[in-house]
Amino acid sequence: MLTIDEIRNISFRKATLSGGYRAEDVDAFIDEVIATFEQLKKEKTNLVHKIDRLATRVEEYRSDEETVRNALLTSQKMSDACIKEAKERAAKIIRDAEEKAQGLLVDANRATALEKENYLQLQADAVNLRGELIELYRNHIKAIDELPTNADFEERKKEVDAKYPTEPLPAPVPAAPVDEPVYTPEPAVQPAPVATPAQAPVIGPAVALTEDDGTKVAPRRPTKFGHLKFGDNYDVSAE
Repeated sequence: MLTIDEIRNISFRKATLSGGYRAEDVDAFIDEVIATFEQLKKEKTNLVHKIDRLATRVEEYRSDEETVRNALLTSQKMSDACIKEAKERAAKIIRDAEEKAQGLLVDANRATALEKENYLQLQADAVNLRGELIELYRNHIKAIDELPTNADFEERKKEVDAKYPTEPLPAPVPAAPVDEPVYTPEPAVQPAPVATPAQAPVIGPAVALTEDDGTKVAPRRPTKFGHLKFGDNYDVSAE
């Protein structure tokens, strides 16, 4: 294949002395030029196809790049939204924790103030009670001081003896002992014997009974059914 420099610098053999060129050289050169141009045309066509394929790929890459860019932008937006939401949640959690801690601190301070007030009130009540007890003891001591002493008693006794003289009283005569009646308990009354089924009922005079305190009760006559027993709460005594 010829190059541009070879075409530009080509030289033919002269056919005659008058300056003509040999036809076979010119034809050979023309054939080479045609072959060269055909080769260049083929290469140009191939290059055009390659350029088209490359342009198509470039467009695909650009489309893919746009898609990737949009995906990256979407991911970035989602990431920013997630980060923003996480920051807002963290801020809310911190704010709630601070409010709760502040509330607990206020409640603890209020409880401490209340306990302090109760303690001080107890101290004040104790002080008041101490003053009242001291005042009460002072009144008691004052009342005790106003009571007469042994010296006052002796002085008053001398004054009374001097103002109202009396003779000494005789010694008291002991009283004679008084005989007390002796209590004799009455003999206990034996209950009437209860007849057994093998024995005949005994019918006799009614016996007067007395309670433990001496009260008399109505006599009960023995009956022919006295030997029968039907229970603790059932009485078949026929009058």
